Amino acid sequence: MTRTIAVAMQKGGTGKTTCSVNLAAGLARGVGGAPQRVLLIDMDPQANATSVFLSPKFALGPTDSAVTTYEVLVNQADPEEAIKEVELAANKRAGYKTAHLDLLPSHIRLARAELDLLGVLRREDRLAATIRRLENTYDTIIIDCPPSLGILTLNALMAAHEVLIPVEPGYFPLIGIGLLQQTINDVAQINELHLTGVIPTMQDRTVEARETLEGLEQMFGDRVLPSIPSRVAVRNAHTAQIDIFGYATDAASKEAADAFASLVKEVRNGQA
Repeated sequence: MTRTIAVAMQKGGTGKTTCSVNLAAGLARGVGGAPQRVLLIDMDPQANATSVFLSPKFALGPTDSAVTTYEVLVNQADPEEAIKEVELAANKRAGYKTAHLDLLPSHIRLARAELDLLGVLRREDRLAATIRRLENTYDTIIIDCPPSLGILTLNALMAAHEVLIPVEPGYFPLIGIGLLQQTINDVAQINELHLTGVIPTMQDRTVEARETLEGLEQMFGDRVLPSIPSRVAVRNAHTAQIDIFGYATDAASKEAADAFASLVKEVRNGQA
């Protein structure tokens, strides 16, 4: 059975795209087990995941002839027309071979989707209907959600079986989790959605980071997944348009790759 995992948090800047990109790449590369057939769905109008694996020009520039998540959701276009195959470059130094994953790309025009779907019957089920057509093709589908609890995120939650919540250090993210949890609980009454884990992101040696981690452990116990350190190498990998496993060459980037490897293994082993 295909696992469908939404990476969601209504607050921006928590590392949703970073976690989505590297989790998808890690599973595709076979980190912690056999390589998987992976589809990464970019549901964020900012299209950052698309920028990493395709290009900022594709995500933000004129792409009148391209089929993206907007066309799939709003116009019910065939998702297979939109999906792009992404090659993950080998990193011999770190021991990673060439791999591939599929990407359902986003575009800035996805920001119009909520307005265009206003009044459409069962608009919250559009992505779920799309995924039902693709489930037999993939082992895992990762959905990178936008930083909101609007119709795009609701589509992702209605389509998913599991949720991962990235949380950066700070007091306000801990407050924001409550609203997302309530939304997850509401959706779970329809599709048995459940929280797989919370990912502490951008971790450093500050008091704020330590207290945030302690707060998460009190709230979620063993559902707190391995922490992701705050490292420039993670941002540099995005700029280089590659995942952290393909980018890791020096000590700092290898440390970040090892952290994501631990996360991939936990998510892999936590299959419901």
